[in-house]
Amino acid sequence: MSSLLVILVIVTAAVALALGLAYLPMRLLLAQMAKAVAAPIRDFIQRQRDRRGLSRPTPDRRKP
Repeated sequence: MSSLLVILVIVTAAVALALGLAYLPMRLLLAQMAKAVAAPIRDFIQRQRDRRGLSRPTPDRRKP
């Protein structure tokens, strides 16, 4: 019975250590991926804002 308890404690400690060591690289990887995705979207939004600010040669066809 005592050996079973020791094995469970060791397995629990190993899993906790593995999760702890994997957490930081995972966070860094996800942050890198988020930056890679957000940059083109941010650029697209800025281009749309710039285009809306330009005057067009054709009249505005929207109803007032």
